[in-house]
Amino acid sequence: MTAEEEDHSLAMKLAISGISVKFPSVKNISTAILHSWLGRQKSINNFNMQDGPETHPVGQLIVLDARPNHEYCVSHIPEAVRVDHEVKAEEILRNVPQLNTDTKATVVCYCSVGYRSSLVADKLDKYFQQQAAEQKTEKNVHVYNLEGSLFKWANEGRPMMDCNDQATKYAHPYNSVFGKLLKKEIRKGKL
Repeated sequence: MTAEEEDHSLAMKLAISGISVKFPSVKNISTAILHSWLGRQKSINNFNMQDGPETHPVGQLIVLDARPNHEYCVSHIPEAVRVDHEVKAEEILRNVPQLNTDTKATVVCYCSVGYRSSLVADKLDKYFQQQAAEQKTEKNVHVYNLEGSLFKWANEGRPMMDCNDQATKYAHPYNSVFGKLLKKEIRKGKL
């Protein structure tokens, strides 16, 4: 590992740790787990939560990108649906029709590093918990934040698409501070 890679790794670990402290109730999954789930694209409805999230997703897998459109257009995880992190859970649900309380689903949220997606994951998880409590049923939708989000995904060389549905290796750097968490050769835009 080069000195630059070590710096990226340490900085990413610190960012992930800080986000986890800010959002202690949000569950995280690794990029490796999401990559495995996307590779299988299975809908498994008889999921045992004791198996843990790394085994397989519950029901339909829905990936939500919590970044603005200009960031999403540079690159996003294949099949991700872009949502606004600043709106309420009900608005997100209106914009993502495949996500409703009657469907068994696993939702994975991501943004650049994980803060905005943790906001979305927290809102959605609380919404689905409340719905289950009011209906006196089991929660059907399991919500996760992607640890390290798109920056970690991109740094690992995992598949991404641009707005023209073309494969890309580039990622929007978000800003001059957080952009340094991306490898220099995959930043698209100015820091």
